[in-house]
Amino acid sequence: MKKAFQCVSGYMAKWLSIAILAGLGGGLCAVLLKKSIQLAAGVAGVLPLWLTPMLGGLLVCFIYRWDNKAAGFGTDHYIHAVNVKRGHLKVKNLLSKLVATAVTLGFNGSGGVEGPMLVIGGSLAGTISKIPLVAKNFSEEDQRILTICGAAGAVGAIFHSPLGGGIFVVELLYRSTLHYADLFPAILSSSMGFVAYSMLAEAGPFFDIPAYLPTVVNIPYFILAAALAGLVALIFMGIFAAAQKVFAHLPLNNYHPLIGGVITGLVLMLMPYAGGTGANIIQYLILNESRFMFLLFLLAAKILATSATVASGGSAGLVIPALFIGAIAGNFTALLIPDAGHALTALLTVTGMAASLAGVANVPIATSVMLIEMVGLSMGVPASVGSIIGYAIARNKVIYNLDNGNQTDIKLLREKDCERGH
Repeated sequence: MKKAFQCVSGYMAKWLSIAILAGLGGGLCAVLLKKSIQLAAGVAGVLPLWLTPMLGGLLVCFIYRWDNKAAGFGTDHYIHAVNVKRGHLKVKNLLSKLVATAVTLGFNGSGGVEGPMLVIGGSLAGTISKIPLVAKNFSEEDQRILTICGAAGAVGAIFHSPLGGGIFVVELLYRSTLHYADLFPAILSSSMGFVAYSMLAEAGPFFDIPAYLPTVVNIPYFILAAALAGLVALIFMGIFAAAQKVFAHLPLNNYHPLIGGVITGLVLMLMPYAGGTGANIIQYLILNESRFMFLLFLLAAKILATSATVASGGSAGLVIPALFIGAIAGNFTALLIPDAGHALTALLTVTGMAASLAGVANVPIATSVMLIEMVGLSMGVPASVGSIIGYAIARNKVIYNLDNGNQTDIKLLREKDCERGH
């Protein structure tokens, strides 16, 4: 009993302070990235739309000459750092990823922000572990958890999801497993990250949706929308994987982001709404019914632009693109229902968003919680139904490299920490 009390009290004393500090730092990083993207977008706004991804890709090529770890969506880098390298990320990774992401998305490359936020927040947490007082009392396992906390603070802030952000960064690490030793500090950091963000930037719901309440008769429609979005997620993952293979076999590795930018620019000439994060387009799809051909072309353009941007090494994530294609699938489902109306269209769009994200990222629990926090409690049923069905459809397809390292070593490190009273 005494040993258990020492373990718990030591754990609480340490992580209440450090997780809060890491979370606040992650929240500030989220604000900095948002402002940096807006600044880059302001510069790109004076140029022709089709030209901006090409220039962004060229600038990113120069950034990668300094740090090639800034390439891609960053999620694999985070997973490898936590599961294999005991959370070791360099400050250099923070700076390069921040600038590369701002340039990629600000110059209308297609992608999201969660992957970069994982690396940026995790890298900042790495600097905290080097503070003498912290380093003196931190084990290798503590360093690993601290990196998770930094990532949680950043993700929870950028998505306005204080609970879901913490779950997301932990659920990503292991398929079908949640480690409570990681989860509790991560949720605390995610909450503190959101607090820091809300003091400096707009922190209302990520998407503005009227409080529509679902009914029992809506459930079959939710299932249909989720199934369709899950299939669309599979198509997206297949095309993205193919794009990764194509770029892996192309020569001139240092210029792949430029090639991806050229492809994205050509796509934007035909469908200008496929660039950037596309959060504003998702908002539009939630509130409005669209035409079939518009949705079809928008879906194809977003998948192609995102695959070209991220697979070529552009610094952007996949969560918002997953929400984007899911929103299209849900909106399309509303077209199949006579007189669906605005309320059912919004419900089906959110269902599709949840299904697609759960399928692409393989994080059904985090998806349910994040969507509810991002759009409001009234969307809890469609978010939950979508998450479960989307995950069930795509669970055998993995878009991230889940390098779990030596889990026996991690377990031994945890036991050792408890023995030390940490």
